[in-house]
Amino acid sequence: MLRRLRTGRGWSQARLADALCVASGRSTVTRHDVSRWERGKRVPRVWLPYLAEVLDVPREELEHATIAEVEPVPVTETLASLLPPGSAVAPLAARTGRRVGRTTAVDLAARAHGLRLADDVLAGGDLIGPVFRELDGAVRILRGSTHSDAVRRELLRAVGELAQIAGWVAGDAADPRTEQTYRLGLDAAREAGDKPLAAQLAGSLGYHLVNNGRVADGVALSVAAVAEAGPDAPGKTRALFHDRAAWAQTQAGDAQAAMRSLGAAHEAMADDSGDAPEWAYWVNEAELEVLDATR
Repeated sequence: MLRRLRTGRGWSQARLADALCVASGRSTVTRHDVSRWERGKRVPRVWLPYLAEVLDVPREELEHATIAEVEPVPVTETLASLLPPGSAVAPLAARTGRRVGRTTAVDLAARAHGLRLADDVLAGGDLIGPVFRELDGAVRILRGSTHSDAVRRELLRAVGELAQIAGWVAGDAADPRTEQTYRLGLDAAREAGDKPLAAQLAGSLGYHLVNNGRVADGVALSVAAVAEAGPDAPGKTRALFHDRAAWAQTQAGDAQAAMRSLGAAHEAMADDSGDAPEWAYWVNEAELEVLDATR
């Protein structure tokens, strides 16, 4: 719909981005953002009033378009039944299921990475069913099987990675499970003792909160993600967390804090030793410069 409205006015994606910056009084929209919206990779929820203004279309039509293509996926109740009060990843009272080893955990992690790569080329609506089925299955294995403590840590890490990509896809599709899914992943990552992964989930949730009007909460969570990772986290991951904090601080209008975070992001990238986890495969200096342009 956005593409049709834009081309109908004879505008390029860059022209639409410029118009949104003028209408909003903020210089945070780029051609890349417009491209992601048109491809269904992101939902421009906080920008709908400005899109309605510059494209001269009722806001209600735009709001309807953000949900028209999202089909309900019967996963919520199943996943919720696996999440009792307390820790979302607590084992069943009596673990009587089949015994699993490290191979199962490695396979789950590989499937999570496959979904991450798929998210690079597919819209969130196309992935939301498969990604939640994978997450549901991983939680079932974690909670219902018997395994060693070492394997449990690997399974927890896999659940955390699946929850991060599921939360990201759900956020793209404006699915109400987004926050719940990120918090599930946070429980898993923290129990696994994986601080960078916990920070990845916290930063992703912070991004989601800012995009949905909870700016102060999102800033606090994004900054907390940097602290969660700690100074010993791989440089590439610290660069990502600092950059997310910069974006949140920009949305909050705190330019000085955003500039400090951007500086810290580039310092962290320069300090990268090549030991970053697989989920940070896309972060590099060139990508960081692209992200800088949106801050």
